[in-house]
Amino acid sequence: MTRTIFTAVLLLAAAPRLSLGQTTVARRVELDPNRLETGAVPIMMGDSDLGFGTGGALSLARFRPGYEPFRWQLMAVLFLTMKNTAANGFETVFHNHIIRLDLPGLAGGRLRLQTELAFGRHSNLGYYGLGNQAPAPTADNPRRYQYDRIYPEVSVKARVKLAGPLALLLGGTISYNWVRPYEGSKLAEDLKSDDPYLVEHLKGTKDHLSGLVDVGLLWDTRDHDLVPTRGVFHEISGRFTPNFASDVAYGGGTIALRFFRSLYRDRLVFASRVMGDFLVGNPPIYELARNGGLGSMPSPGGGSGIRGVPQGRFHGRVKLVSNWELRGKLLPFTIKEQRFNLGATVFADVGRVWSDFQAPDRFDGSNTAVKIGLGGGARLQWGEAFLMRMDVAWSPDAKPVGFYFNVNHVF
Repeated sequence: MTRTIFTAVLLLAAAPRLSLGQTTVARRVELDPNRLETGAVPIMMGDSDLGFGTGGALSLARFRPGYEPFRWQLMAVLFLTMKNTAANGFETVFHNHIIRLDLPGLAGGRLRLQTELAFGRHSNLGYYGLGNQAPAPTADNPRRYQYDRIYPEVSVKARVKLAGPLALLLGGTISYNWVRPYEGSKLAEDLKSDDPYLVEHLKGTKDHLSGLVDVGLLWDTRDHDLVPTRGVFHEISGRFTPNFASDVAYGGGTIALRFFRSLYRDRLVFASRVMGDFLVGNPPIYELARNGGLGSMPSPGGGSGIRGVPQGRFHGRVKLVSNWELRGKLLPFTIKEQRFNLGATVFADVGRVWSDFQAPDRFDGSNTAVKIGLGGGARLQWGEAFLMRMDVAWSPDAKPVGFYFNVNHVF
């Protein structure tokens, strides 16, 4: 979610100023190449997992000739979501507040460095049980299948251009975590279980400090970052905690393969992604429902994984997700000097988790017991830097359907 929020902010800030009511566009003017720009933009996103989200961002950016997209940028973001929790009515369920310093163009343009100070709280994180066979919810009280996590953190990330389409990723994160199972919840129940397998795999529910180091490689031949029509974007990465003596010391790896192929010019594109992720050691519970790597995200459930499957619905140390999309640009139009394109997407998502590499059948079932999400959505592209998406997805594990309003394609 952090990465998505910043993408939204940067795209909104970069988009041309437009008044749709008057169909007027701010005229282009010659800008001082050494200028200092300040700006503020609103943020509005939402989905069926987190509810409706709103907030804002403040940006301070210095521009210099020879640096793209800027010499440096300091940004502060305030974002939260609200959702009807049935038991308590509408309440704030997600906080994400961030201060980021972005330094592109270092080392002769080969290094981009980002440092970030953040505070997060997610009070409706899902937990329905461990493994791919986690039973469907049987209680009307949503707190039965939720827990609360608070996590301030500081991180440093670097992306280094090596040769051609090859780039190196390096990063480090330190966070403190308060994890609070709700009284009477499924998680609180499983933590008291006599089953040694559950006890072994449900870690990180006590207050703990966590450090994480990331390293990886990217291979990017896409013809466009926002709406690619051909090429590939592949990633292989690893992560580990340097605090080996901790009871939440763990490591993991991610492989993500993304393919794009034009079927008819730029009007019809087939896009696919395959992601595999694994964890070893003693990962904390919240990592059991996430992928690592460049695009760290909830998985397999949620709007960036198997759409329609609720976020946190399945937990495991091994995850596999595949997505197929048919993307169409249907209605190009202009308003004054600005170009738009209204499009549509149909998709199929599939995947599953394994609670561990070797797990009892009562937790994971047959290897063919996959989870699916089917649906479609609308896309609105504004120029070359901004795309909004709205997806609706059905899944046997959805209740009743999943809804996602966000920026950018899922991959």
